[in-house]
Amino acid sequence: MKVVGIVAEYNPFHNGHAYQIKQLRKKTNADYVIVAMSGNFLQRGVPALCDKYSRTHMALLNGADLVLEIPTLWATASAEYFASGGVHTLASTGVLTHLGFGAENDSLKTLQQITSVLRSEPEIYRKVLSNSIRTGNPFPVARKNALITTLPHIPANELDDILNSPNNILVIEYLKALPYQVEPVLVPRKGAGYHDTSIDAEFASASAIREALLGENPLDQLDAVEKAMPADAYAILKELFDKGALLENNDISDVLGYCLLCLSHKGYDSFADCTVDLSNKIRNHLNEYVTFDDFVMTLKSKDLTHSRISRCLLHILLNIKQTDYYTGKGAGYAPYLRVLGFKKESSELLGKMNEKAIVPIITKVADAKNILDYTTYQIFERDILASNLFYQRTANKSHSKPVNEFTHQMIML
Repeated sequence: MKVVGIVAEYNPFHNGHAYQIKQLRKKTNADYVIVAMSGNFLQRGVPALCDKYSRTHMALLNGADLVLEIPTLWATASAEYFASGGVHTLASTGVLTHLGFGAENDSLKTLQQITSVLRSEPEIYRKVLSNSIRTGNPFPVARKNALITTLPHIPANELDDILNSPNNILVIEYLKALPYQVEPVLVPRKGAGYHDTSIDAEFASASAIREALLGENPLDQLDAVEKAMPADAYAILKELFDKGALLENNDISDVLGYCLLCLSHKGYDSFADCTVDLSNKIRNHLNEYVTFDDFVMTLKSKDLTHSRISRCLLHILLNIKQTDYYTGKGAGYAPYLRVLGFKKESSELLGKMNEKAIVPIITKVADAKNILDYTTYQIFERDILASNLFYQRTANKSHSKPVNEFTHQMIML
């Protein structure tokens, strides 16, 4: 049985995602496609546009057979931890044969050479990295400088293009985390780039779709959004749009502001992605806090990226501590498999997983406490907290009754 896995956010699911699934099935002749997907909060440190069950439904309608949730601990972490959490989630099923991903660069060999350096960290790499950080460069810039020096046979402009793409960075992290027995499969990205906000294209990016729906005149953009998404995925998103149930970053502003005020006397450096210096900076500028987005820009500097600050603030909100990373890594990154949805016609896949999975499979949240050990359940509780907070924010915005993670049914098609 051939099973290809994909690590994704689907924020939201668009034509490019459907194309990727189709191409991976074709390239691998896969019997099944499993997706390890972020829950309700994302790797950039922000809430998803729409809830994880809606995004699961979109994926199942467009080629996925099973969708698993990446633990919130890793779904909201740096690229390295995010990739490790996603890959370990897929590998823990015991049935994974291929890992598929999209990249701006179509040379898997070049990406593997970069990965090899990052895995082994030869002396020249470590020396240039250290010197570059010491001169005040943020880590991504320092890493790029070190790779250019370590891999002189790869043109500097090619390395620069590769490392400036968030998708390529994730691919490198996937390759670092990939078990040796799983075959990597690359599908060159089609259409708009990751940061491209042009909506007038069949293969518009998720960023463009979000900007169109959350911008000043979203009603004028609906036709373009519809063209950028599979019809059934658009129908799900449009229903949420009509209800006012799409979230944007600033929808967590008030609850985050309250958390920051309550914890200001202690500081924030115990939280994941928050150094002592960043903690002090947050405290020093706290009287300027109005919204999430504005505060991130207030804190941003040469050595602090937008995403790093966003993740730090989200970790404060979700109570994710640096020590939780040690716990999560000690538990093997993915100590459970949370099923968000599956196709009934793919029941053979679930049967094989029940035989071969190396960690417990959770299909009902209420059963988790009896299935998981104490430490693992603490990790799982982060997923519950994040989801219930997301549902409260959505209910507040759409003036509806919030759903509960314990009673929400997984998606079955």
